[in-house]
Amino acid sequence: MASKLANVAAGCVLLLVAALASAHTTATSTTPKSGSVLNESPPAIEITFKDAARLTAVVVHRAGEPERKLSFSPSTSAKTFTIDNPMLQPGRNEVRWTALSADGHVIKGTIEITIKASDDSV
Repeated sequence: MASKLANVAAGCVLLLVAALASAHTTATSTTPKSGSVLNESPPAIEITFKDAARLTAVVVHRAGEPERKLSFSPSTSAKTFTIDNPMLQPGRNEVRWTALSADGHVIKGTIEITIKASDDSV
């Protein structure tokens, strides 16, 4: 009887762990992809999650400059978020985002995008 009870308890623990693990979501893709080198700032950046999440903040970080907040939509839970006209500057840009998964856990990520310097001598 004790061994049967132990097996049931172990099974319950495994189900609980699986349920908790599945509640966390992750970013599955971004457009443009992190590491992209572009000739100019993209017209928009998209972040797509495996499951619905709530994006809470997006900022651009550049070395030696203060962070700049970016607007995004939608403002509710969704799988895909769009950041229109991010106005990324020439050089390395880190687009840092923070979101909440359905279970309330904080998720963070960074998209690195390099914008080539314009060549005005042509």
